[in-house]
Amino acid sequence: MRAVSHRQLASLALVALVALATGFVLADQIRTQLLTPSNQVARYQALLRSVQELETTNAGSRREIAVLRSAIDALESDAAARSVTTQALRNQVADLRAHAGLIAMRGPGVEVVLRNGIAGPASGGQAGYLVNFQDVQDVVNLLFTQGAEGIAVNGRRLTPLTAFSGSEGQIVIDQGPPLTSPITVAAVGDRNRMMDALANPSALPDIRAREVQFQLQLSFAGSPDVGLAAYDSSLQIPHVQPA
Repeated sequence: MRAVSHRQLASLALVALVALATGFVLADQIRTQLLTPSNQVARYQALLRSVQELETTNAGSRREIAVLRSAIDALESDAAARSVTTQALRNQVADLRAHAGLIAMRGPGVEVVLRNGIAGPASGGQAGYLVNFQDVQDVVNLLFTQGAEGIAVNGRRLTPLTAFSGSEGQIVIDQGPPLTSPITVAAVGDRNRMMDALANPSALPDIRAREVQFQLQLSFAGSPDVGLAAYDSSLQIPHVQPA
């Protein structure tokens, strides 16, 4: 038997190393192939758990969103109701202010003019031909009962507390200066009703009688645009000068 040379030994050793390395590679591949299905199952199960947890979280979030939406709807409904109530109250306050004469007013209405009559020789010194505060008061009351929403006399706005007074031929309204003929009564409101009432011969009987006896003059006309100033609450009497 021939002795094995160093070169042959080296070759055998190299073959052995290659075989050994190949064995390790094959063993690792076999191990990987054996473990991969197990790892895939584990990863799938972990992913499934994550999806389930996410669905649970989303379901909770959806419930919270539904609760919040319901609360928002309730708040919006309440705010809308409050807004409607507030607007209604504001409208009522505006109406009250208008009827109280605290704000200026403009709209369709009528204008009534009262002028002194003539003192005839058979009058016996009576002042029935003069326009007096009761005449103005009668006209104002008639207009208010027939749909007037606001009235001014010679530009002075009336209120529910307005008082009329005066002497022969002079009309005093509240604390204002005395007014004399001609007297203009302007009213904003239901123009047709006020016009019909003024045209009624049975209305204002005292004025109608003095129209015949003393030629007291009452005229009126409707207008699509009558303006009334706000009530002047000043207590000053312009015609009185300090001593």
